[in-house]
Amino acid sequence: MATMQVSNIVLVFSVVFKFIAMIIGVLGNITVIIYTIFSGKEKTATSYLVGNLGLADLLVCLTFYPISIIELIQIILNIGNDQDLFCKLHRSTIWALLFASVATLLAITVDRYLYIIKPLKYPLIVTKRRVFLAIWGIWLAVCCLCTVLVFRFRRSVDSGLRSLCSADEHTYLLLKIFVGYVPLILIFILNFQIFNVARKQRKRILAEATVTINISSEMSSKRLIGIVRLLVGFKAAKTFAIVVALLTFCVLTPTVVSKAIRSCTEPCRQMWFIVFQYDFYGMNSIVNAFIYGLRHIKYRKAYGNIPLKLLCCNKLTN
Repeated sequence: MATMQVSNIVLVFSVVFKFIAMIIGVLGNITVIIYTIFSGKEKTATSYLVGNLGLADLLVCLTFYPISIIELIQIILNIGNDQDLFCKLHRSTIWALLFASVATLLAITVDRYLYIIKPLKYPLIVTKRRVFLAIWGIWLAVCCLCTVLVFRFRRSVDSGLRSLCSADEHTYLLLKIFVGYVPLILIFILNFQIFNVARKQRKRILAEATVTINISSEMSSKRLIGIVRLLVGFKAAKTFAIVVALLTFCVLTPTVVSKAIRSCTEPCRQMWFIVFQYDFYGMNSIVNAFIYGLRHIKYRKAYGNIPLKLLCCNKLTN
């Protein structure tokens, strides 16, 4: 049976990092949910999907990080616990909620695709009722996946180390294919087509702007509104592309590093698999909220209002 060879200093650093990440992720995703669904002036189908992405990321911060922090503290203090229960809760929640994020991103990509490719038919195709059905379908699939994974993951008996969980090879293969690779491939294909159409339409808009056409002011204002909507759609598509790139990095990095460190020393392997591997999945849920803040001024204003509202609450209580 192998012995734990990870320093307590590293474990304490990981606990502090996870705690700070959890607080930042909770505040950021709550802000996205409140602004997008409850405070936003325009309630669109896309806003509900963005809110659902924020909800999935918020649940990651409220489940994955607390479970990890409790486990690491117990390792530091040398307190025993039920490792099978830890493996079932930790692995099933992170994989199920990662599926919720990926499925929501796929739905957002389809929404952007229809908005750019078929702008006239978009209001008829993408309705709030259909969006709500898609969201309910995503969470129903998440619940089913989480239930199945609870029975698939267990403590790794071969190594004898704490915090190492295992499942059969078929389970890992199916998770990687249907939670990671297939949705990401579909998202990349749709985004590639979106950017192709966007590039062509932008060239056409710039070409038409250089030609003086005598049309009525009413027609020019309608055309201007259409161009503005189109440019807003392009910016939203770019934002989602950044989110997808981050998700790809967070999903593929653990797979690549896990294969690369097979020849590494035992302490190195333990440090990766016990402390850092699943932090990449959690990091995706933290950064998503702040991508919207960097890309859109309305989210930056919402984040900036948080300290002001906290100060107002403190003054009222005093």
